[in-house]
Amino acid sequence: MKMTRSTFIGLVVYLFLAASLAYGQSSPTIVAETPSARLPKLSPGAEEMARTLGVLDLINRFCNLPAGERGLAGGVMTMEALSLRQEITESIVGASLEVDGLLSEIDNEVDRIVMIRTQLGAHRDRALAISNLAAIIAGGATGVLGTGLQFSDSTSQAGNAIGVAGGAVSTTLSLISLHQQHGGKLPLGNAPNMLARIFDRQEEFHSEYPQEVWTYLNAVPPSDPAHGTRREQLIKQWTDAGRIEAHTTAKAQAKIELLTSGVSNQRPLTIELLDDRAAMLADVRAVVSLMKRDLSKLVLALRS
Repeated sequence: MKMTRSTFIGLVVYLFLAASLAYGQSSPTIVAETPSARLPKLSPGAEEMARTLGVLDLINRFCNLPAGERGLAGGVMTMEALSLRQEITESIVGASLEVDGLLSEIDNEVDRIVMIRTQLGAHRDRALAISNLAAIIAGGATGVLGTGLQFSDSTSQAGNAIGVAGGAVSTTLSLISLHQQHGGKLPLGNAPNMLARIFDRQEEFHSEYPQEVWTYLNAVPPSDPAHGTRREQLIKQWTDAGRIEAHTTAKAQAKIELLTSGVSNQRPLTIELLDDRAAMLADVRAVVSLMKRDLSKLVLALRS
């Protein structure tokens, strides 16, 4: 049978379409896959530390490297991975040392407070002992003498006068003892002033806060976002405990000035003020110490 030109062209087109269809059915469809980010599971505190130190991007870059390049699965750590890990580690270690330095300054101030308070307490106890002994002697002596004079009509009036005088002396000595219970006043001397910046007062030598620690104190805790920053929570805690007044009155500001008195502004402090200052410093120390916990969690997350 003679094949025409149009028939031949149609046959060629048919064979081409059949071959294309068969190839499309047998060839698998190739889909571009994007590798998922291999990031460590950070706790809220560890993630906050990573953001505070500015190493979160470095951690992401390090964890997105192949396992072999990170020294896992029998591989050898590459220079890029080693450099990233070293930079992250140096930031964490540096922040940890800054926290240790701040805690040392707080401990130094607390030690100074304890020393001054002990000195004031010793003076107070000695003065109270003398006043109590004088009250006992005065009350006992005048009581015995006044009672003895009561046995004679001629001396009864003198006995009454001595009795009244003895009572007056005892009352006076009791009032003096009551006043002495507050103790005297002494300045701290050459001591840090770690509460100054908390109350926006001027910082002095050995009273500065490292930037990482100050950022941490002025941040909202991830576990307690409803009660303000850590510094605001500290001030509210002191207000609720009665260590400072809530209102910005002249009396409240005067007490804050005493609580934040430093080397350049020596102010005599009572035992009560020293106790408040030591307790507030202990609260600051407790909050800042939690940075060490979150830094350790960040290191453990990198190791995993």
